Amino acid sequence: MLARSLLLIPIAAAACSPARAQAIPVVFPKTVRVCPGAFPTDLTATDCRYDASKRTLDFVTGSLTDQAALGAVIFGLGAQIIQSPSEWKRTWYGYGMRVGARYTQAVGKGTAQYLSGLILHDDPRFLAYRNDPAVIRRRQAAVTALTSGERASVPTTHDGWQRFGHVWYDVVTVRRSTRSGDGHRIPAISRFAGEFGGAYAGYPWYPGPENRFPQVGLRAAGAFGTAVLSSFWTEYRPEITNLMGAIFRRNSQPASPAGAMP
Repeated sequence: MLARSLLLIPIAAAACSPARAQAIPVVFPKTVRVCPGAFPTDLTATDCRYDASKRTLDFVTGSLTDQAALGAVIFGLGAQIIQSPSEWKRTWYGYGMRVGARYTQAVGKGTAQYLSGLILHDDPRFLAYRNDPAVIRRRQAAVTALTSGERASVPTTHDGWQRFGHVWYDVVTVRRSTRSGDGHRIPAISRFAGEFGGAYAGYPWYPGPENRFPQVGLRAAGAFGTAVLSSFWTEYRPEITNLMGAIFRRNSQPASPAGAMP
């Protein structure tokens, strides 16, 4: 009986050896791509180009429909409070003129930026410093240099001044629209065209004194200021959100140190 059991051991080992020798298939996870400037939860994108359909959708929502109308109502109310221009009194007629002027400016701005963007094939979506493909490439090169013993020419930490400078850099430049989303930077011609297009679109609405070149320039500068604010929001949104949460949080208690008695 013992001999028979000993005889079965090598037979079982021989039978199991082919199964043990088979290679285990390795399944690599599917590459997840988040297009720079796109909605952060859009994880199925394979083409990061800012194509005509995306451009048209942003134009319609931002310059023709809900966003444009809401902006005209809000900014028109602000102009109503300060009575700008002074020729329009604080009446319903004056408020209607202010709203109509700002909505027309939004349409003019969006149209000019839309058409020039179609010609230049640019991607005007704002990016945070940490998400800029050029910054990511420089930091990867810096890490590679550090691991190989070389001296890195680019710091590997996020410097505050670099983020602040990127806010303005992202306003005056845009990216070329590419499939990978890392197109090189070009001057933001479409954005500037939009600001001046919107400023001149208000010409039929405003009284004569408000249609001189200095006044039109001021309106364009004001519109450019909204682009600067958008870039600041994109860059510092985490800090602003945390700050607002800390200010408006109610009945919050500080966390107790580890091991402290309640």
